[in-house]
Amino acid sequence: MRTPWVVATCLLLVACPGEDEPAPASAPPAARAKVSDEVGYDIRRLRPRDGETLEQMFARMAERANDDGKQIAVLFSADWCEPCRRLELELGNTHPSSKIGAFRILELKEEDWMGASRMNEFNALRKRWYPKTDSYPVFVLLDRDEQKIEEMKEAIDRLDAAGIEPTVDNWFANVAGSADA
Repeated sequence: MRTPWVVATCLLLVACPGEDEPAPASAPPAARAKVSDEVGYDIRRLRPRDGETLEQMFARMAERANDDGKQIAVLFSADWCEPCRRLELELGNTHPSSKIGAFRILELKEEDWMGASRMNEFNALRKRWYPKTDSYPVFVLLDRDEQKIEEMKEAIDRLDAAGIEPTVDNWFANVAGSADA
């Protein structure tokens, strides 16, 4: 049998919106203003699957991103890579939806593909946009036709030259050569 205070506490928790939940429309404007437009990065990790090549998986995920109205960025990384780990920390942040909400990151980790003995697929996809196979991270922004717009290292140089802090959110908000940006 539940004690009355447990039932009362549960009712209060259900009845009161949390900090991350929008206040009801009937709430005063100050309460509704607390809702943030910040979002996390839309990241989808591509892992080996039986019966589907990486090329097929990438095409399927890219088509889905296009259908969802998202611009694609593809990230090739490795767990042993220190710059990759720093980038992952940055990708764990939230930003205004207006800066990053229109982008989907398709992430590929070397260890997933090495462990499945399918590095040939990993390297073949990577070479579509970046010729070297021994450099990490490789982070490429693509247009709707899956053509390279800009690689992260190029973006860093461009943003630095423009006096803009070279972060992923600033890169996405200031995409060079994108008709969608």
